[in-house]
Amino acid sequence: MNAVRSTAVAFVTTLALGALGGLAATAAPANADRPSDEPCAQQQTKVDKATAKLEALTAKWEKNPTKENRKAKKAQVQRVAKAEDRLEECQAEQA
Repeated sequence: MNAVRSTAVAFVTTLALGALGGLAATAAPANADRPSDEPCAQQQTKVDKATAKLEALTAKWEKNPTKENRKAKKAQVQRVAKAEDRLEECQAEQA
């Protein structure tokens, strides 16, 4: 009986959180009415975040050079490259 109760509670919780998540997804963002100051601001933000993450992974890899850290660093290098490509495309469209 305990397993049935746990399953039921998990199901109801999932439904409740799903309903709340749906409401949050349909709500307009607070800054939706403000136009972006810079046309490629979102792409620049993504490049900045990816670069910061790469720096953190590089420091972690230098401190503890494991195979897992090396793979994570390699994947992040690719993410940074793609983010920079998207930024360059956006800037080229604006020019």
